[in-house]
Amino acid sequence: MDMAVFGCIVFTCIPRAFAAAGAPAQDVDTIVSRMEQAQIVSRTQQQPYVVTRNYQFFSNDLQKPNSEVAVKVEFQPPSTKNFTIQKTHGSGQGEKIVRQVLEHEKTAAQDESSHEISRRNYDFKLLRTDQYQGQPCFVLQLIPKRLDKTMIRGEAWVDTATYLIHRIDGELAKSPSWWVKDVHVTLDYGTVAGMWLQTTMLAIAHVRLFGQHVLQSQDVDCFTANSAQTAIRTHRSFGGVAAQIGLHP
Repeated sequence: MDMAVFGCIVFTCIPRAFAAAGAPAQDVDTIVSRMEQAQIVSRTQQQPYVVTRNYQFFSNDLQKPNSEVAVKVEFQPPSTKNFTIQKTHGSGQGEKIVRQVLEHEKTAAQDESSHEISRRNYDFKLLRTDQYQGQPCFVLQLIPKRLDKTMIRGEAWVDTATYLIHRIDGELAKSPSWWVKDVHVTLDYGTVAGMWLQTTMLAIAHVRLFGQHVLQSQDVDCFTANSAQTAIRTHRSFGGVAAQIGLHP
């Protein structure tokens, strides 16, 4: 297997949330306009930061990762990202994949508008309202305007109060390679050191002849020039991948 194929996966089968109550009735155009504006404001609030991120790569045994990689990611607004591999454990395959993922992330940061969740890249439908961690959300269907391996065909959970995106879940609009039949991704976002950032990613790829492969990442802490080190608390424990994707009891 050419592991460069799996290295193309940069985005992250989570159970659906319970239906929300009391979300304000709005048309999809208004929701999308406010979501786009919220993203613009969020970007203006970004400051230089350093994130510690842990990656795990699974192939056959979903109870135990083949590889674990710890990374330091440095971001300098508006579009510069750099990374340093701090520690690896297990097969060298995992480090190779993580390096490819981070190189792709570094390149994508230079042109964020090309893959942002906006009308430039997607059409939208309002599907329903849900609860996400106790927060009422509009759930929008994401319909990519072009077949691109950085685009996601799926759903986005948009906060009814702030219009920030809490979660994106779906399939890559285009497979990275003939070898990869499909890739399911889940991205989660939250407030970190006063900024709205992606905090976790889960990517599940079905690879021809080689079965299922899973790549997951979780940001552990964040340091900015204006704050002390901030521990990142996420809603999801990444200790049991098999249970998350429903393959084992």
